[in-house]
Parts: sequence; structure tokens; C-alpha cells
Amino acid sequence: MTTPTSKKSGKGRVHGVVSELSALMSVKEGHKEPMKATIQVFEDRLRDPRTQSSLERIGLRSLRFVLFDDDRRLMWLTSFESEWDPYVDDALAIIGLPVWADWLQHTNEFTIEDVDAVTNADIKAFLQSGQIQAAGFFDFFGDVTQPQVTKALRVNKAFQQVLDDPAAQEALAQPALKPLLDEAAD
Repeated sequence: MTTPTSKKSGKGRVHGVVSELSALMSVKEGHKEPMKATIQVFEDRLRDPRTQSSLERIGLRSLRFVLFDDDRRLMWLTSFESEWDPYVDDALAIIGLPVWADWLQHTNEFTIEDVDAVTNADIKAFLQSGQIQAAGFFDFFGDVTQPQVTKALRVNKAFQQVLDDPAAQEALAQPALKPLLDEAAD
């Protein structure tokens, strides 16, 4: 029986604007260390400051690789704000198809022998085939988007600068700003 996929989240669950993708795989015998190394490359790509605006644009909320069962099994979990197809397409482009193929080749389920010939369609089909729906899914900020969070952080930083500027004290004494100052006092 095939699990139907929704446009929003593939087979994953949705909470507010956020969808989840969960997949379980087994690590090939003798591939524990190469798997760990390729996961580190993937993570380094995500942490690269040059990718941050792209990750925000595609709505990446979180991504986890979990090795368990003495590193014989892998759980891959991600949550995101965009539609399933564009999210995966964009993630493939941002991280780079070779980086994806590098970690997938260490799983028993990924059967494409020539990783240099792997296509986006191959990876998407593989992810969809291994995806399982989470039994439960909750995102504390489920109705808040990455751009909203980023803007709120920028506004807060600018407001803190105003609060620290002695020249702003007269303006900040205006009664209309009291609710904002009360909130900032927390």
C-alpha cells in the first residue's frame, strides 16, 4: 500500500506553516565512519554563512541525522516551511548533489551504484520511498515563518541600540512608547 503524498509535506505531518520529513535507513556494513564523515560535510554546508539566506528562503527549520543501534541505523529528520518538491529541489541545489549522494551511498537502501550519475529525481524518489510519517509533530513556532523570526531579531537588535543611546532618552520618555518599553523590560 502506498501512502498518499500531499503537496505541502510529502508523507510528513504539518503544524501551521511547518512540515516534517522523517526517514529511516540502515548503514552499510563497514560504512560507519564514512557515513559520519559525509554527515559532517553535510552539516558544514548548512553552517556555512554563505548558505544562510538560501536556507531561510527555503524555510529550513531544522535538520537532524541520528545514528543509532551501534551506528547501524540512521534516522534523518527535517522540518521546513515550503512545499515538499521545491524544498527538496532547493536543498539539493544549496547543499550540492554530490554531498547528498555521498552520505546516501552509505545506506543499504540507496542502490544507485554510480553516485556520479545520480540526479535530483533519483534523490527525491529515494527520500519519498524511505519517508515515514511521524506519529506526532509539533513546532512551537508553527505559525511563524523564518522571515518573520529574522525580522523580529533585526528589529530587537535595532531597538536595543536605541535603548542604549543616551540621545534617545527624551524620545523614549513619550507615553505612547510605554507598552514597547514595558515589553522590552522582560
